[in-house]
Amino acid sequence: MQATAAAQGGGAPLMVAVGGERAALLGQVVGGTRECGIRTWPACSDAKRPHVCVQPGRGASSNGGAPSAYQLTSAIKECTSPDALLALVEQHGQAFNPINAATALTHAARLLAHTGCADIEPIVQLAREHLPHMQPRALANVVYALAKLRHKDDAFVNALLEAATPQLRDFNPQDVANTVWALATLGHADSAFVAALMKAAAPQLRDFTPQALANTVWALATLGHTNGAFVAALLKVATSQLRNFKPQELSNTAWALAKLQHYDGAFVVALLEVATPQLRNFKPQALANTVWALAALGHADSSFMAALLKAAALQLRNFNPQALANTAWALATLGYADDAFMTALLKAATPHLCDFKPQDLSNTVWALATLGHYDRAFMAALLKVATAQRRNFNPQAVSNTAWALAVLGHADSVFMATLLQQAAGMVLDLNAENLQQLFQCMLWLKDQNSGVAVPAQLAAACKTAWMEERDDPQPSRVQLEVLAVVRQLPGCSGATSEQATDDGLFSVDIAVQLPDGSRLAVEVDGPQHFLSSPPDRLDGATLLRNRLLEARGWRVVGVPVMTGWVPVAKQGQQAARDYLLNLVVGPL
Repeated sequence: MQATAAAQGGGAPLMVAVGGERAALLGQVVGGTRECGIRTWPACSDAKRPHVCVQPGRGASSNGGAPSAYQLTSAIKECTSPDALLALVEQHGQAFNPINAATALTHAARLLAHTGCADIEPIVQLAREHLPHMQPRALANVVYALAKLRHKDDAFVNALLEAATPQLRDFNPQDVANTVWALATLGHADSAFVAALMKAAAPQLRDFTPQALANTVWALATLGHTNGAFVAALLKVATSQLRNFKPQELSNTAWALAKLQHYDGAFVVALLEVATPQLRNFKPQALANTVWALAALGHADSSFMAALLKAAALQLRNFNPQALANTAWALATLGYADDAFMTALLKAATPHLCDFKPQDLSNTVWALATLGHYDRAFMAALLKVATAQRRNFNPQAVSNTAWALAVLGHADSVFMATLLQQAAGMVLDLNAENLQQLFQCMLWLKDQNSGVAVPAQLAAACKTAWMEERDDPQPSRVQLEVLAVVRQLPGCSGATSEQATDDGLFSVDIAVQLPDGSRLAVEVDGPQHFLSSPPDRLDGATLLRNRLLEARGWRVVGVPVMTGWVPVAKQGQQAARDYLLNLVVGPL
């Protein structure tokens, strides 16, 4: 084998001396030679200093000693371990050119993806030294390699971006996508550079691959870099390529649009159409990210949701805590109730509750309340974990949790007392919505005779926010239509609109004082009072409203506008009267 190697001629073999563990990794003795991959090199008489011989071939050095750039590139690519690559760099790094340096770092990233950590600083240093002379492809490859290696070096990346800026017009689509993806992965935000990079990329978007398109928009979202015109142009190109997007690319794109708050309804519809038959191939995180994105974008699609939840149900045991919490939050935000799925989700979540972060806990209990899904055992387990983490709850988490407990009617006076004490300590940080949520919780506690004491300052702030919100309520057009028909019903001629409850805390849509002295609250409930699916199911906020009105002596009757009043009213006055007669008088 030595004779064959020598016969290839044209220059001296490239020798790499390595010792100890690296020697073992680089090759095994085969007869009188050592073999590494398809290459061979003479066995060294000094076992501590074996040598790797890279045979000269095309592009070999003409000086008979120094290896050529081509030889070095071949040697780099044939290294099968990080230690082999480090040995090559240590022995012949002084002969590397900028392309060799970039190739070595890129190859190190590939090797370490499979073998774990190693001290790659010598390879990184070599790239630093050649940075001023690198061309676009080399620059893009270096920053991409740093990201793959999770090697965060802000000074180096800043120098790399400085070198890249005047060459951006020569970056091809893959260079652009790799560079912005790398910056996002490294968490290295440079808005001026990214803006310049996107300017250079815009004319080339039609040449981006599906992966490059998805990675680019994902990176912009991760970096928080908003550029509506560029994203719109990217989506225009992506629409024609959606059929070639892989599941992860579809999910990442949806997630990115939600993070960027860039809603393009037609594009999302097209994306979901492509995603539906691929849902079985979505990983748990991709499923959770997709449903979260739809909720954040406010895009409701019942048929897609049914398909997504069917796929997700099979993988719930592999969802991480955040994915479980985000999925629950998304379903509630979209108003999509699926009790069987939610039951399965809670079953999957229970063993992992200790790993839920405060926001995850709060989002989950808020979702259950919004959907009206109560599981006493799960709630007890969740509150046990929440008690230990309560001090890390932010104002939104505190108010959401308190409100949710009131909606679900889950009594835990000890937890509620400590939660309200915590709310009192952050009263100046609570916004109007937070205060109104807490006020409803306080009313529920009082109505239940819970004995939970509410700090005076918190109680006053909450009541003020509540009263400001309901100041001078005005009836809607539909409400007045319903009122006119209610007054035609037996015993209801004195019905009034927007009547305050005795304590002045609520305004009843249509109040009817019945002959027997009882009071009827006819609530004209528009779509905002219902879930989107099923459309006749009241949401948590409305359930709590009804409960609080009932505690104040009112019998509540709901008139669903979209599923009840509108279709009936189209049939004429008599149909409307009969409909309300059944709703209002029938239960009496």
